Amino acid sequence: MEEEIKQEQASFDPAPDTAFVREKIKQKPINRRKLLRRTLFTVLAAVVFAVVACVTFLLLEPFISERLNSGKEVQTEPAVSVVDFSESTEDEMLPEDMYATDKEMISEALQGNVSEVNQNIRDIEEMISGIEFGLEDYQKLYGDLRSLAEEVSNSLVTVKGVTEETDLLNNPYENSDQVSGVIIADNGPSLLILVKDAGLTDADEMWVRFVDGTGARCTLMGRDDATEMLVLGVSKSSLSDSTRALAVPASLGTSRSTTLKGTPVIALGSPIGIADSFAYGMVTSGAQQLYMTDADYTLITTDILGTESSSGVLVSLRGNVIGIIDNSYESDAAGNVVNAIGITELKPLIEDLSNGEDRAYLGIKAMDITYELEAEYGLPDGFYIRYIEIDSPAMNAGLQNGDILVSVNGEKFNTYHDFILWLAKEAPDTTVTVSLMRPSVDRYVPIEAEVTLGSISYIPEDE
Repeated sequence: MEEEIKQEQASFDPAPDTAFVREKIKQKPINRRKLLRRTLFTVLAAVVFAVVACVTFLLLEPFISERLNSGKEVQTEPAVSVVDFSESTEDEMLPEDMYATDKEMISEALQGNVSEVNQNIRDIEEMISGIEFGLEDYQKLYGDLRSLAEEVSNSLVTVKGVTEETDLLNNPYENSDQVSGVIIADNGPSLLILVKDAGLTDADEMWVRFVDGTGARCTLMGRDDATEMLVLGVSKSSLSDSTRALAVPASLGTSRSTTLKGTPVIALGSPIGIADSFAYGMVTSGAQQLYMTDADYTLITTDILGTESSSGVLVSLRGNVIGIIDNSYESDAAGNVVNAIGITELKPLIEDLSNGEDRAYLGIKAMDITYELEAEYGLPDGFYIRYIEIDSPAMNAGLQNGDILVSVNGEKFNTYHDFILWLAKEAPDTTVTVSLMRPSVDRYVPIEAEVTLGSISYIPEDE
């Protein structure tokens, strides 16, 4: 008995039998049709919601607008629009752009068959050799220039300042000065005219004559003392329909081109001192800078003979105004030629004059530091302050002649032009921190000054 029990215990296996749980669990198959229905239903619900939202907005918008504007008066007079030249003109194709295009064409051509390229060159040479440029071609060329000048002349005007005076016998007479100007903008109720002040503001009244011979009285909207530029306004209601259709604002181009020198231009207005005259010529220089108080401008010189009383505009062969004629900066070495202030630098000033906006004022005249000056005298980075205006914010803050302005509020300026662009965006009465480098005995010492910017108002005092 004991032996049977021992045999049973020896044959007993305590490990459980787990074969019945080793089954593979299969995943439930995906119902693709059901998933597609749910996706389509979600998309359809989103579309329906969007349509309902749009319809609801369209139905309620007039009611909401009426409720919001119920207390406002309806404006019947034409609104005065803000003058802005930042995107008002198309970029001109500069000579360097055309040069780059030619290089690309040559590069593409060289990638092809060299023999074919050489054959094309020979064909072009044969065509050119057979071309004769005769008198009729010259006539057509100058005829095209004259047509362009006449087209741009629609935007030119003659401004006359009239003053009533008496002679030695106490007889009254009218004394008048006139200068050529250009229509620069249409702000809605008025046409705006830019003109160089040549005694106009001293006159009793100012009149403008358009290209069709009609005249109208104009009012002074703004004047810049530095450049003596004026913006005049002529009410469009005082003009006939034909004059309004003819007198359109000129297209303003660009004068900041590295290849402006040698470019053919047309001088319109009174380039030789006589009204309604024009002349052709070349730009001889476009790199001379006019450093003024809180401003810098480019002086464009030409080979066109002029006089001290020259006025008007310089126009590119695309019909865009690139400069305002001003011979007050003419040097003795240049002779009696037509000069102009570049239009690119004038655009921010024209906007402020046209919109009656005040400009921030620091009161410095400065110049750029060239690489030669920096290497010869060891000048630090920045621009050189040549002159401080009396009683200006710069003088009140302790800035001095000879200081090198490095940065304002941490923003560094390597050129005077960059600083001018920054100042044009600042509001008057703003306090800023100016970082300077001041010369001492043997080195430059860093200095910081707190400056409260002043204000320049272009609105006439009697307005």
